[in-house]
Amino acid sequence: MNSTVPVFILGSGRSGTLQMVKLLENIEGIQAHHEYLFEKILKSAVLYRMGVVGDEEIKKLLMETYVPAVYYANTPIWLDSSNALPWIVKPLHELFPNARFIHLLRDGRKVVSSFYHKFTEVVYDDQCVNIVKNWLDNPDVVLPPPPEKKYWRPFPVRGEKYFEEFAHYSRFQRLCYYWQDCNMRIRDSLAIVPDAQKLSIHLEDLVSNSASLARFLEMFGVAYDDKYMQVLKRPVNVAVAQNFLMTEQERLEFEKIAGEAMKVFGYDALIKEYQVAY
Repeated sequence: MNSTVPVFILGSGRSGTLQMVKLLENIEGIQAHHEYLFEKILKSAVLYRMGVVGDEEIKKLLMETYVPAVYYANTPIWLDSSNALPWIVKPLHELFPNARFIHLLRDGRKVVSSFYHKFTEVVYDDQCVNIVKNWLDNPDVVLPPPPEKKYWRPFPVRGEKYFEEFAHYSRFQRLCYYWQDCNMRIRDSLAIVPDAQKLSIHLEDLVSNSASLARFLEMFGVAYDDKYMQVLKRPVNVAVAQNFLMTEQERLEFEKIAGEAMKVFGYDALIKEYQVAY
């Protein structure tokens, strides 16, 4: 394998993963990807998260995708910034022991609201959830869904918290589950990665605090410059240029499912959500 160092930015969707690629893609020495081979990786990562496939199968896929991509890169850094990665830190670290991992966090209320109002047919819509559930319950007789991203987000498995409730969740509640599952899984998985090779950081700090952005850029061997902050000031991947604040009922549902994770990651649910300036 060459001397290229892979860097994986991990986060839920709507958390700034594309924005980080826009920041880094024009910097010399960095080959930056957003959601590299996304649908293929996402499906297997979700099945790995739910225990449907094991280490051998997920590593085989990574050997066919990420390993040759890094091997043939002609830059010091090869980056994938993707919401397909939260559940496969362990196999990635085993295949790339020199890899760096960045956990990119965003206030769960903003993530859930963005998915719920702006991407209504991409994540956890009722039809796709029922199709996947039917296949999981009857894998010998039901054809598995294709690797389209609208199908593949995790369900809690038997014995886990939320398993019983999930069957009765609305789409909004599923999204609350998704945000906390992504980020708690990343946090727990990163325990195996040496401190020097990992960073957890809030999107809100990256776009407003030069010291936070400098720490982020250091993971790529890039020195801070004010021009990088200016790039982050411009929102990207804006499906609908509108802020959607949660209703009181939605706040209660979010707090019940994701409140504990909000506290773990230093977000104060009592403070009103910020609004993006479009």
